[in-house]
Amino acid sequence: MLSSRFRRFLPPLGLLPALALGGCIGTSALDELDQSRPMGSPFSQALYKDYAYLARSFGDVGPAENGAAFDADESMTISDVTADVADLANAYAEKALAAARGDEVVPEAPPTDNQEAESLRLRLLTDLDAGRDKAPIDAARAQADFDCWIMNARVESQKRASQQCRRSLDASLALLERDLGTAPAPPPPAAAAAPGASYTVYFDWDSWTLSAQALTTLQSAIDAARAGRQATISIVGHTDTSGSSAYNQGLSVRRANVVKDVLVQMGARPEAIQASGVGESDLAVQTGDGVREPKNRRSVVTLVP
Repeated sequence: MLSSRFRRFLPPLGLLPALALGGCIGTSALDELDQSRPMGSPFSQALYKDYAYLARSFGDVGPAENGAAFDADESMTISDVTADVADLANAYAEKALAAARGDEVVPEAPPTDNQEAESLRLRLLTDLDAGRDKAPIDAARAQADFDCWIMNARVESQKRASQQCRRSLDASLALLERDLGTAPAPPPPAAAAAPGASYTVYFDWDSWTLSAQALTTLQSAIDAARAGRQATISIVGHTDTSGSSAYNQGLSVRRANVVKDVLVQMGARPEAIQASGVGESDLAVQTGDGVREPKNRRSVVTLVP
């Protein structure tokens, strides 16, 4: 089933109860969060809420009691607070407090040998230049997703959460860039789709980043699903034949998952979506091995009655 409006993962800050960190970690930054009141621009205030949520997301209280999880897979909450996790929570709290004061908080610097992260950071910085004023909520979420990816990767027990935030970053960057006008104008409201209607989005080679055109296609899919009251959405990721079969299987799953994350942010219920990848086993265009065929690099969204 679909919700009736665009949803974010984060509830209003006042609805989040205090977690079990207070008794586990004696840190002034975390303690100060309860007394802090965000000031400054809408971007600074949104950034404060996202960082404060991350700071409070470690402890004994599960997502059902939290009211929400920062990421779709609820991987930010753990039950055992270690010293490394305490330092991580405090680092997020310090960023939240700086944002609350209206200070400039820049995205975390990635390791020097991580070229993917450095490239995404440069892309994020470019988007933030315009996004802080034009789309402050999505800009703040993209920055928080990036920092969650980089910072959580430094703590062994948080590697899974780091990867989930990497997936979420794909979705939040795509939404931010849509807000900034890189996507075409949204289509008119969709009529109810016929049962089994499908929508296809395409990817660059060895990529699972969504383009502006892909976002427009997904918006059409979510509008049609809402109009037709489809109960289930199927997403299947595909690749071309370049690369090994094992690698392509993983890439196809990443392509399906990023589409799922965006559809959830556009209003779909996570439990209504079935996402999977089939690698190079179901080609749209039949080719030999090792061929980079653009029409095979895709995810197919099917609306199921």
